[in-house]
Amino acid sequence: MQKKINNFNSDEKILQYTNKIDYFFNSHKTLIVTELDLTNKCNHRCPGCCGHNENNAELSKQQVETIVEGLKSLDNKGVILSGGGEPTISPYFEYAIHLIKNAGMNIGLNSHGMNLDEHKARIIASNLEYFRISLDAGSPEMYEKIHGMKPHHFQKTLENIALFSEIKKELNSKTSFGVGFLTSELTQGDMESFVQLVKERGADFAQFRPFTGNTLDILPLLEELRAKYEDKDFKIVASYQKYKEMSDVSYRGYDKCHGMFFSTVISADFKVWACLHFRQSDKHFLGDLSKQTLEQIWRGSRIREVYNAINCAQCPILCRNDSFNRTLNKLSLEVTNSEFL
Repeated sequence: MQKKINNFNSDEKILQYTNKIDYFFNSHKTLIVTELDLTNKCNHRCPGCCGHNENNAELSKQQVETIVEGLKSLDNKGVILSGGGEPTISPYFEYAIHLIKNAGMNIGLNSHGMNLDEHKARIIASNLEYFRISLDAGSPEMYEKIHGMKPHHFQKTLENIALFSEIKKELNSKTSFGVGFLTSELTQGDMESFVQLVKERGADFAQFRPFTGNTLDILPLLEELRAKYEDKDFKIVASYQKYKEMSDVSYRGYDKCHGMFFSTVISADFKVWACLHFRQSDKHFLGDLSKQTLEQIWRGSRIREVYNAINCAQCPILCRNDSFNRTLNKLSLEVTNSEFL
């Protein structure tokens, strides 16, 4: 059976949800994927961290229950446990997985992987669609630069990659397991050694994506690595749409962030935001779940106010919603002689 590996083709995936697009025009039930921050606490010290571990907020058991209930009411399809902080250190990490799974939603997990143990590995392998460890380095030296951690932490994470690969194989798990690498001028020299380490430890794939705002084109090197290391058991994947668009980032091709209706963020302080790049930004604040239900937020006037106020020119280039924003924008274009397909 062919492994289910995410090809990060959001521009195509969004078109699979015609009912959600219909809601976009006529109603409120648009949500497809939610990034959920269980905690803002993290035991890594990444210099370029985009999380919010400084306030140490953490969702309570009751708050997790309220969120899952709200997501179910909106027919949300997928939940990404991310951060914020490091999701696996939340006291309700395992509870949240079971709750989300029982509500009929698929789950993905982004983690630095250092806190993995056999118990957590079995929970993940038994319940998740995908699991990605962010290693972002092919050497202890680069790991310290990107994650702010020491060589023994790097070694521990490598051991955990191998541990999860073994447990996944033992359980005959269908969880797609990959290891991530953020590309930039600083990190590009570690790309091949990273691929070697990941493949040797049994991951399904190595994933490359750019640091937010970075425009280094690594596609030529990526093709070399694919030719050299890919086989039936190991793939090299990337955010190809982003890399292909790096040649011209002067204009996005859209003025509105349509994607905020389909993809949202719920932070560890029990609040909802229009964009993962702007957690804690007043301009992107949609609502407080201690005061409103998620459905009330989606039906309310605030979400349209944020939609109309966002200046996409001020957003990070090649952002999370960029590829499907480009696709959704075509729905509003005036096309000459559209009847002649």
